[in-house]
Amino acid sequence: MRLSRRSLLHSTAAIAGFGMLDSTNAKINIHSSIDLSNPMDNVNAFSKLAGSLKQETVHYFYDGTIYGMASEESYPLFNYSGVMKFVWQPIKNNSYRYRMFDIGCFSDLITGVPLEEFKNPFTNEVIKVLQPRAGPYDFFVKPEVLDWRQSGDQLWISNSQGLQMPNRLDPEKWPLGSTGKVINFRYIFGYRGKLSDIEDQQTSNVHSLQFFSEISPWYPFLRMGKKPGFNYWSLQGNKIKSLSDVSPLVLAYIDKNEPGFFDNDQPWIKTANAYSQYMQEMKNRPITER
Repeated sequence: MRLSRRSLLHSTAAIAGFGMLDSTNAKINIHSSIDLSNPMDNVNAFSKLAGSLKQETVHYFYDGTIYGMASEESYPLFNYSGVMKFVWQPIKNNSYRYRMFDIGCFSDLITGVPLEEFKNPFTNEVIKVLQPRAGPYDFFVKPEVLDWRQSGDQLWISNSQGLQMPNRLDPEKWPLGSTGKVINFRYIFGYRGKLSDIEDQQTSNVHSLQFFSEISPWYPFLRMGKKPGFNYWSLQGNKIKSLSDVSPLVLAYIDKNEPGFFDNDQPWIKTANAYSQYMQEMKNRPITER
């Protein structure tokens, strides 16, 4: 699975790590009618589980919590819920491309209501919440042997990916939004479903659960600057069959902020990400305030 270095930076807020599976440590010991030592069976199994074998759009509803971790204390900060759209398309060489769009909201830990303001427990500053939207990003799946795990009829795949890159927010120009000249991320992600569903030759798209955790630099709008610490993300998702599988609060948020999202395979064109969003929001403020 391939994803560009540029896309990784932009997709941090949107769980874009899905798609960077690494076959280096693959262990093949799956009891199945499909042969997961065969690269073609691997690409078919992953594509059925994560998306579809045919040209098709699938959606995942996800929900979880983002935490703040510092050396002296840690706090759950807010919930993070939303919907990811994956537009799957078969391409040449028995491979697939899928394009991801993600819209979600940071919400109150108790009520689940989307936040407009938030009191940062580390600084006691009341800050404006910049709600996330990310994509479009392209991912590619090719035939290769992947690292699967099995328990009875349950089959899952997970991976951990580290990333280090220059920070787009120069700390000299963005002293509160930037954590430093270099930023580091660690993603842990995967999918889980029924082996019997994947084995079914009559299906091209099977139900799956999605899981994701991430260690990332402080989110820019938290305005933590170079204070030691990081954000920890813990999210779970579900490939939905209907809109009834999505939280009513999230549905209402999407209908208000991105009407037509579920019916449009290209809901927006310009790439969105947390860093450019913060720069746009704060660009007219004095340097000492951004």
